[in-house]
Amino acid sequence: MLRAVGKALGNVAKHHKMTAFNVGVSAWAGIDSYQTAREEGGSKLGAAAGAVVDAALPFVLGAPAYAAYFAATELPELAVTASDAIGTYQRNMAKASSNRAFVNAHFDDTQQAFTMRQAGMAIAERSRYNMQQAMMGNEARYMRK
Repeated sequence: MLRAVGKALGNVAKHHKMTAFNVGVSAWAGIDSYQTAREEGGSKLGAAAGAVVDAALPFVLGAPAYAAYFAATELPELAVTASDAIGTYQRNMAKASSNRAFVNAHFDDTQQAFTMRQAGMAIAERSRYNMQQAMMGNEARYMRK
């Protein structure tokens, strides 16, 4: 098994130069793969195995082919994310530009304003209570006749 892997890597090394760029891309791919797998809850062993595979891909495919592979696997997710962000932005802009009352209003509620509002509500409640009392008094007067 190890001889087959060594032979395959030897054949890859013949076809692709081991430049600093290829080593850098390979290291980046492996580290990124490991960190992503761990953040998604993968085990250390599973994340390391995936990182080894992802680190070997740039050597096996070569940098240009690996860049095309990476773009093909990442672009759909980026397109969906961008579409969601654009939709959210458009909805926020439409909401902000609508001509409805108090859409863009911001109220700074102070203790004084709160107290005055409570006092106003108490007056309205007493007024309603007084009106009910008057109506009940009128009913009693008519019922007595």
